[in-house]
Amino acid sequence: MSTRDLIEFFRARLDDEEAAVRDCIESAEPNIGEADLDELAARRAVLDAYEVAELHDDERAPGLRLAVQHLAGHYEGHADYREEYRPGQ
Repeated sequence: MSTRDLIEFFRARLDDEEAAVRDCIESAEPNIGEADLDELAARRAVLDAYEVAELHDDERAPGLRLAVQHLAGHYEGHADYREEYRPGQ
């Protein structure tokens, strides 16, 4: 599996979700708020840590990759999701 493909897929989904959350916040959608943005920021932080670890051949990269694969699994119904993104692939 291409590390870059997984990173780009997950980052694009986070960007899409963040845009949707911001739209909901602006339109005063109930039950959507800053906590949702905080959760997205936390997922993005894991993704960023994985990307840096991969770039520097850091020993933490395999564990972070597994975490990113699990988090990306949330988007398994997306047309661009690949079977190779599943944990253990």
